[in-house]
Amino acid sequence: MNSGALCYSRAALDTERLRAFSSVSATLPIPPESSTTAHGPRHAGLFVAAYLAIVAAAFASGLAWLGEFATVMVATLLLWPGLKRRSIPAILVWLAVVSAVAALALVGRGDIALDFVPVVVNAALCLLFAHTLTPGSTPLIARAIAVIENPERAALPRVAAYARGLTLAWALVLGAQAVVLAALIAFAVPEGFLAAFGIAPPIAIAGETWRAYLHFGSYVAVIAFLALEYAFRRWHLRHIEHVSLPVFLTRLVRRWPALARSVMSDRERSGA
Repeated sequence: MNSGALCYSRAALDTERLRAFSSVSATLPIPPESSTTAHGPRHAGLFVAAYLAIVAAAFASGLAWLGEFATVMVATLLLWPGLKRRSIPAILVWLAVVSAVAALALVGRGDIALDFVPVVVNAALCLLFAHTLTPGSTPLIARAIAVIENPERAALPRVAAYARGLTLAWALVLGAQAVVLAALIAFAVPEGFLAAFGIAPPIAIAGETWRAYLHFGSYVAVIAFLALEYAFRRWHLRHIEHVSLPVFLTRLVRRWPALARSVMSDRERSGA
């Protein structure tokens, strides 16, 4: 084969590869690593610092309105991508949180407003995963594969289907946990949401175990699911190489802003 024919064959092969993962690379352009760490983490760090300062002030001063403000602030930030694109689920979740906080403030029980933060976190992440499963979008896990490793990997056999299935699994797990956490807050006695209004819950959850799971156990459950999924993935997709779990988590944390920006820009790219 002469050099011209060889170059033509390589160009044709490259074209086919581009077509194979064009849905990923077009939806999620992978910026240089420095660009994923420029503004996003700095703004996120400032927000976290402000949030922690408000929470600390709420505990130190006993002023319930600080906790109420912190809860609404977190809900607004986490749901902002959905609110910006006028997503009905995001709007409903935000209204539910604000209404619940306002109702607690009216009865003088704003001190338990911060209990809603884990609910909002799980609900917001559920909506994020679910949004990327809509027609014309790329599943969030496929985006993560493209950013953490490379777009070609998402086109490997069985990887694309696994990425979509895992994105759905995360949406279901996070959504179910948000419902469970909301139920714990509602049914707890004597410090739960319904008890604050003098309503006897249909299922009474006594003691402080519910709050331990709310603020600690729920995050452990997510980490456990992440670890179990990673172990299953290494077995299910054993025909390809995998980075170690610490490397995977480090890259995920460092490059998460690129994933978030890709989801928020979907609507702009589609012209909706």
